[in-house]
Amino acid sequence: MAEAVPAREVVLMPAADLASRLAAIEASASTVRSHIENAETEARWPAPVLELLLEQRLFRLWLPRNAGGDELDLMDSLTLMEAASRVDGSYGWTVMIGSGGGLFGAIIEAPTAREMLSPREAVIAGSGAPRGRADIVEGGYRASGRWRYASGAAHATWFTANCVLHRDGAPVLDAAGAPVIRAMSFPPADVTIHRTWDVSGMRATGSEDFSVQDAFVPARRTFSVSGDAHHEAGPLYRFPFASITQAGVAAVALGIAAHAVEAYAALGRSADATVHARFGEAVAGLVLARAGWWEVTRDAWGIVDGGNDLDAVGQARVILACTHAAREAAAVVDVLHDIGGMAAMSDSGALGRCWRDVHAVTQHASLSPANYAAAGATLLEAMVNTETPR
Repeated sequence: MAEAVPAREVVLMPAADLASRLAAIEASASTVRSHIENAETEARWPAPVLELLLEQRLFRLWLPRNAGGDELDLMDSLTLMEAASRVDGSYGWTVMIGSGGGLFGAIIEAPTAREMLSPREAVIAGSGAPRGRADIVEGGYRASGRWRYASGAAHATWFTANCVLHRDGAPVLDAAGAPVIRAMSFPPADVTIHRTWDVSGMRATGSEDFSVQDAFVPARRTFSVSGDAHHEAGPLYRFPFASITQAGVAAVALGIAAHAVEAYAALGRSADATVHARFGEAVAGLVLARAGWWEVTRDAWGIVDGGNDLDAVGQARVILACTHAAREAAAVVDVLHDIGGMAAMSDSGALGRCWRDVHAVTQHASLSPANYAAAGATLLEAMVNTETPR
């Protein structure tokens, strides 16, 4: 295990504060849901919903305090993301993605992070796929490319995107011969949004394509998630980036499944004992999946919050817990959709929307079924090489 580092104070929300934020999210449900059909049609949130997100600081959960963020305890922030997803899947995804961009505020040099991310309306959209090219020039880079799935593109104040670095017309390679990749930050003025988000689920997230053509990016507005040192020492920024992403995506899936349980119950009580049994099994599956996700993620957070690194075994456990939780959440919604009959068929109905949304979430690369093989190999190797299985 790596040498422990001093723990930095994180904002662990007092119960009353967490409760008040949860109550505010719950109170927002009627507003969000009243706009959801239009938001799905337009693939973007209208002004009243965006104002709720800004007023409740739901894009600032993972942004460093030094850049104007809340820098919350991981488990508190996941609780809020799950609650937002229980209101609506696209709404919860918007919160999770918007907060996720705040993590970059710990990598981008501090004065630039404050400049970019401290304004009230600041939020990042972007892509981690290296689908761009950035030529090294004096003072920075000239970047071009087109990227997919930028959730929240319509309301983003910054876009980040990975590019392969080039020098003198050729890709820059690292010591292992792999292309060097660096993320660029673009203001909306440099970006063209392409209205490509035509999907069955998570429609209101507006996860559009975007492109940039020969834009100058100063070096101070670039970063590498894996290659750059974090200038923020807090545990939120030492928690592995892949693991925090997986935990957030799983929170969205679990929130959607909880909404589906409520939506099914709202249809009215069935007298069919078989339906009762299937409903009970579905709820049990959700309760157990959430409990496993929570326990494993909480234990991992405790390790990092205590000043230690999360090792490969710990990361594998998080991957498995999050992947299982999200896929079990989808299975729960499948059952509810099935026993919901014709009432579940409406595109505008809550149960049908939950079904569409949760299956969109499980398509996210961070929760691929391939995780089982990769994490399983890590765990098996650890168990074979130690006397006590972990």
